[in-house]
Amino acid sequence: MPPKIKISEEEILEEAILLIREKGYTNLNARDLAKRLGCSVHPIFRAFLSMDGLKEAVYQKVEQIYNNKMIEAGKQEGGFLQMGLAYIDFAKRERNLFQLLFMSEAFQKKSIMDIVGSTQGDDEVIAMICQMSGLSKKGAKELYAGIWLTTHGIAAMFATNGCQYNDNEIKRLLDNSFMGLAMKLKKEEEKLK
Repeated sequence: MPPKIKISEEEILEEAILLIREKGYTNLNARDLAKRLGCSVHPIFRAFLSMDGLKEAVYQKVEQIYNNKMIEAGKQEGGFLQMGLAYIDFAKRERNLFQLLFMSEAFQKKSIMDIVGSTQGDDEVIAMICQMSGLSKKGAKELYAGIWLTTHGIAAMFATNGCQYNDNEIKRLLDNSFMGLAMKLKKEEEKLK
């Protein structure tokens, strides 16, 4: 009897992510993954029990990769703008991972406002927007949603190979969107005082 091949969960996840980067999330399957790992499917199912278990673990790992990029961007000068640019850059450089996180059935919420505030670091981003704009938490959350939609639209165009914006155009669009929406929301809040 041949010896059992010992492959860690981390090795399986890393190879699964490489496969997704190359071929897309819909092409992730146990047979192709096992072939890439040089083993049978047994180590995969021993570690994750099912393809759904593996896919959930992969999603969480990709989300962690994305969150780390956003956290780093938020630490830079002009943090909120840098986060928007990093989001778009993630779509450019990691098309298939971006599509998994933000353009698949895995990303289903009831409304846009359910999305804002639901991911790691959103509370800090909303606090940053409050400080930058002078808006209430509610206004900052609405501003965040509006800017996220603009940013997501640009990023989705890159993720599907349909965008030709350069970095300066993107910065200008995001700045203008932020300033315009911030002014509108500030006026609305002042009327309510």
